[in-house]
Amino acid sequence: MKVEVRLNEADFFRFSVFNAFSRNQLWLRPAVFAAILSGCAGVCFALHDRRGAVLLGAVLLLVALGLPAAWLLSFFLSLRRQAQEQKLADKRYVYTVELHDSEAGISVDNGREHTVFLWEQLLHAYRRPDAVYLYVTPQRAFLIPDRCVPGGADALWTLMERRLPAERRSNHK
Repeated sequence: MKVEVRLNEADFFRFSVFNAFSRNQLWLRPAVFAAILSGCAGVCFALHDRRGAVLLGAVLLLVALGLPAAWLLSFFLSLRRQAQEQKLADKRYVYTVELHDSEAGISVDNGREHTVFLWEQLLHAYRRPDAVYLYVTPQRAFLIPDRCVPGGADALWTLMERRLPAERRSNHK
């Protein structure tokens, strides 16, 4: 199965949000930070009869909510900037993925580089409602939007089911 991958900003955003928040759970540290500081602010508000307790509680609550919000804003602005740098406003050709239903595995060609990965080398495949993400390392993935797959996304996922063991694939459709 040969897939010419063309990505746009929406594909890039969906993948980046999945990778950051679902796969790598980057939301966890800001949430724990916010919870701890909010709890401290709550203690300060409970001790409202003490001098300066309400002011300290307000400052702690502002920091507890402000820093994670600033981090999220920075994350999404960074995604926008990266999408613009990669010129993803339109569906731009990025690479061609060839998936073999044999030991040959997958090959990826972007016009400058050609790489081959055996099925055993694939770390994990994730099926999302609009794409399949093939991870070859924890930091490197190939995005395959459903609209790019000749024969449909179900044919691609059927191939993944035949070639990858169940613990190395996740269907989140």
